[in-house]
Amino acid sequence: MFWIGILGGLLVATGFVPQIIKALQTRSTADLSIWMLLIIFVGGLFYTTYAVQVGNPVFVAMNGLATANTTILLILKLRFR
Repeated sequence: MFWIGILGGLLVATGFVPQIIKALQTRSTADLSIWMLLIIFVGGLFYTTYAVQVGNPVFVAMNGLATANTTILLILKLRFR
């Protein structure tokens, strides 16, 4: 079950990577909702904070990576306005 959790976490954590690549290639984020990105970002911060408090390093790493990817998309959204 541990590896299923790792695989699921990696898939969720890297889910925005194709969107990041597309945004960089097209220099467009017009179809991305700023509100969706903000909600996911704040949720990711809360979730990562919880993971740190619980002390689960895998949980911290996966949520930290997912939040970092959301942060990148937020930056691209603001940059390509």
